[in-house]
Amino acid sequence: MNKGEEVPAIHVYYRPLQNGSWLFHSLLHGIEEEGVPIFLKESRESSALELGYRAALDSSLGVGIGIGIGADDCIILHYSKLLKDRPLFQIHQKETHKQRILGANAARLVKGIPFKIFAEEAEHTTASEELPSKEDIAAIVEIVIKKLKERVGKEGIG
Repeated sequence: MNKGEEVPAIHVYYRPLQNGSWLFHSLLHGIEEEGVPIFLKESRESSALELGYRAALDSSLGVGIGIGIGADDCIILHYSKLLKDRPLFQIHQKETHKQRILGANAARLVKGIPFKIFAEEAEHTTASEELPSKEDIAAIVEIVIKKLKERVGKEGIG
C-alpha cells in the first residue's frame, strides 16, 4: 500500500509546445521498455538544463529529464549527484532517433546497468532531414517543369 508516499519514478519536466502536441513518445517508450515509472510535469521554465536538473533533484530516484524549447531545443538527462552544468546526456530534439535510447539510458541509470550506445549519425537522419522542405519541393517542381517544357519544345507535340 502506498499510504500517500511518492511512487519512485524518473521525472520528466517540459514546457508545453504552443500547438499542444507531444513529440517525445519514443523518449517515454524507452523508459517504459526498461520497466521504470515516469512522472510528467509541465513547467514554465524553457531551459532543458534547468528542467532536467530540477527533475533529478525532485525525483526520489535522482534521475530527471528536461525538455527545453526555443533557443534551447535540447533534451537533457540529469542525475542529482552531478553538478548542474554537467548533465549526463544531452541531445537535440531533432535527433528523434536518439530519444528512445536516451529514455532507456535514464531507466538504466536507475537500474544500475550499462547504457545503450547512441547509433552513428550516418545511420540515421533527423526529423528535419527525413522530408524535404516546401521550398525544396517547389524548386524541384520548377526544374522538372522547365525541363519538360524544353523537351516538348525540341520534340514538338504529337
